[in-house]
Amino acid sequence: MPAMGGSLPEYVWTKVLGVPALVVPYANHDEDNHAPNENIEVAQFLSGIKTGIAMLLELGRMRR
Repeated sequence: MPAMGGSLPEYVWTKVLGVPALVVPYANHDEDNHAPNENIEVAQFLSGIKTGIAMLLELGRMRR
């Protein structure tokens, strides 16, 4: 069930393979998404990677 605007490359996961997708966005407050001056701070980028890893590890520990 979509919970946010925009298009994401999750179609293969959710529609073709039938598995759920989880999106965890990360950005700095002035990212200017899709603008000519779109940006992300390196610290935010690295923090987002760490968050994604932590999320996947926790999901891997969950029981079905």
